[in-house]
Amino acid sequence: MQVVNYSHARNNLKSIIDEVCDNDEEVIITTKNDKTVVMLSMDKYNHTHAALKREVEEALLEAERGDLMDIDEVFDTVLAKYED
Repeated sequence: MQVVNYSHARNNLKSIIDEVCDNDEEVIITTKNDKTVVMLSMDKYNHTHAALKREVEEALLEAERGDLMDIDEVFDTVLAKYED
């Protein structure tokens, strides 16, 4: 993941977009006013959004069935997913 300032991003927007899309890389763009955005490809966004939606739907179904975890189990499960 790259971090670039706004001026660099503005001056190199086409090449940054190409890199993000072609290499499936995320780029963080910062400003002088401590505002920050993340640029990612539409494919990555759609994939991430779909996965999050599935996980929320699954969690709601589990809650309806009474399959609940305590907070420590939840933390360990989420942490394990992001350590991969």
